Amino acid sequence: MNKKGFTIIELLVAFVILFILMTGFLRGILLYMEYQINNGLKDRASEIAVKMSSQIQTARFNPTAGCDENNINPFLCDTLYAYPYNWDSAQCDSGNCTFEVQDSDGDEIADFYDPYDGQNEDENIRDNPTNTAGWLRIRPCNCDGNICGCCYADSGIQINNAVCGERYRGRFIYAGTTLAKLINPATNSEVGRVAGVIVWYFDTKGRYKYISIPVMRDTR
Repeated sequence: MNKKGFTIIELLVAFVILFILMTGFLRGILLYMEYQINNGLKDRASEIAVKMSSQIQTARFNPTAGCDENNINPFLCDTLYAYPYNWDSAQCDSGNCTFEVQDSDGDEIADFYDPYDGQNEDENIRDNPTNTAGWLRIRPCNCDGNICGCCYADSGIQINNAVCGERYRGRFIYAGTTLAKLINPATNSEVGRVAGVIVWYFDTKGRYKYISIPVMRDTR
């Protein structure tokens, strides 16, 4: 009986086909894992933004309290703070607020909601993520392998028990805030303050992603 086996060429062709199939399968797995990581980063960033916003909204606010360890709402305190632009005399009319106008670095993100002075996906920014813009009131600081504290940008003083960064699924999520003072134009007196909560990260492709929430408190 004549028995015919596989030739070398047939085996090579089979291996090539198998390799192509396995490569496609592995690529699909990697894309799915990347999708899961990015979705997880987005969800966790949203949780951090909501939590920080809720803390600012619900904690007692004293507009004359000093920026020290005794302030239970440090994200709104402005002792010795030099407001940038017109943020110390901001006004809101029909939902439009003057503190949301400035975009000094031209990246189409208002400075009030932008942690960086420059193009946010620039390699220098990704490599130095805590080198934040001067207009932040509170920024990430003293980062270790898994967590960052919160510091006043002007003094460098760290806020007790406040967290402005955490490692999640191998990547860091950062948080910071800006600050504006709302003025009644008729009396030129302060009627409230607004903290711009910004939570941001760089996804698996190095793309800048962020969530921002303005939190308004009146002075009463």
